[in-house]
Amino acid sequence: MCCWMEPNQVKSFTERFLKAYDCRIIEQTPDYLQTQLSVKTDKDLVHRPFYWMYVEKMGIKPQPVTLTFAFEPDKAPPKIRSELLSFGSPRFSQILKSAQKNGRFVRLYENDSGRLRRRDESKPYTPWLGVNYKLSYICDQKKDEIIQLGIHLRTGDLLQGFFDRIRNREWSSKLPTHRHIIPALISVPEAVGEMEYFLQGIIEQQDLSWARSAEERMKQELARLDAYYPEEWRMSDELHSEKRQRIRETIRQYHPKVEVEVINAGLFYLDEDVSFHLTPKKHPIS
Repeated sequence: MCCWMEPNQVKSFTERFLKAYDCRIIEQTPDYLQTQLSVKTDKDLVHRPFYWMYVEKMGIKPQPVTLTFAFEPDKAPPKIRSELLSFGSPRFSQILKSAQKNGRFVRLYENDSGRLRRRDESKPYTPWLGVNYKLSYICDQKKDEIIQLGIHLRTGDLLQGFFDRIRNREWSSKLPTHRHIIPALISVPEAVGEMEYFLQGIIEQQDLSWARSAEERMKQELARLDAYYPEEWRMSDELHSEKRQRIRETIRQYHPKVEVEVINAGLFYLDEDVSFHLTPKKHPIS
């Protein structure tokens, strides 16, 4: 979801990842942490398929590995074997892939511990669908843009920057006691349709000079390619085939296009009394 992370962001993400996937924190300091991985994260982060095949076949108790992560090059723990986690490091890349694979679609409830005053009171949650999209503008160059969208599944209000607005809240994967969910009035397919319509508007409003420049470069490359080969009637079947292949490759490389990819998504149930202050229906806020 991001193009770069500072060391403190790597540390924060790693801590949240380990907590979300039930890894046991053995020791934690501002500069490093030691953890025993859960079975799921061991399988994702440590390549030992034969061990897991043996454990599952023999039915014995698994022993996930213990790892120590440091987040600054000069602050590794003394006398403990550790590895530096930084954006782009092999281990952190594995963590990102694991998080994307296992957490691509989630259902989370806002944690409201301490807010209820009466035990016989049941407070409502309002349903939101949140989706993080990656827009890729592609030609012989590439530019990626992350768009965070959330839609209220009762009113249809659309919110841009949704993830940033909810990331610091506390969440639970299970419905807390004394809580109930207000039924959605908009189905998930309908909500996705609204988001896709909004994304189409974003794409249509972009400066298209990059696409025109790419098409001009493509025409120039095709002209050079055409000049490289002899006249059609003088070419052998082999040269004809080679030229057609090179034309296809040139068009594939230079022809401008926009690709939209869902990075991750989830149903988020928020406290009704702390939901966002929104502009009128279907008008996104930046």
